[in-house]
Amino acid sequence: MSRSALLGLCTLVWCAACETKGDGAPDLSRERTTRPRALAVGDFFPRESEADVVGPLERRVTRRSASFSRLVKNDARGIVFKDEERTGADRLMHPLVRARLNELSRLVQREWPSLELRVTEAWDEDLEHGALSVHYEGRAVDVTTSDSNGDRLGRLAGLAVEAGFDWVYREKTHVHASMRGK
Repeated sequence: MSRSALLGLCTLVWCAACETKGDGAPDLSRERTTRPRALAVGDFFPRESEADVVGPLERRVTRRSASFSRLVKNDARGIVFKDEERTGADRLMHPLVRARLNELSRLVQREWPSLELRVTEAWDEDLEHGALSVHYEGRAVDVTTSDSNGDRLGRLAGLAVEAGFDWVYREKTHVHASMRGK
C-alpha cells in the first residue's frame, strides 16, 4: 500500500471514530482539557474549586469511627513518610489516594532517579487543616520530593496530574492532591 493510500485510510478510520453532534459532523464544541506539565505557585488543576471537583468533606474520620476501617495503609517502597505525629497517620489514606500516590512515586523516580516522593500529610487526625478539608477523610495528600527542593514542586504538581489525582494545587512549600470519594 502506498504511503498516501495508508494516510487516507488512517484519516478515514480516525474520522469514523470522531464524536459527532448527531448530524455526522464532528463535535468541535467540546473543550479539550490539556494536562499541564508544571504548575506555578497558587495554580490548581483543573480550574475549578476542590470541593466542586472532589466533593465536600462528608464526615471526619476518627480512629473510633466506623469509617476508619476504610482507610488503607501505604507501605510502598520509594515513598518517604514524614510522620511528625509519630502515629503512622500519614500512611493512612483512602484506597484511591494510595493507588494514585503509588503511581506518582513511580513517575517521580522516573523523572528524578535519585529521589523519592515524600508525603508530609495524608489522613489528618489532629485537625491541622481547614474545617472542610478532605484530609480528614484521607482523600488528600501533601507531597514534596525527598530532597525538599522547592524548585521541583511545579513539575511535581504536573506529575500528580499525570498520576491521575482528581485535583492538584501547587502551594508554596508542597503540592496538595486530592481524590473524589467514589
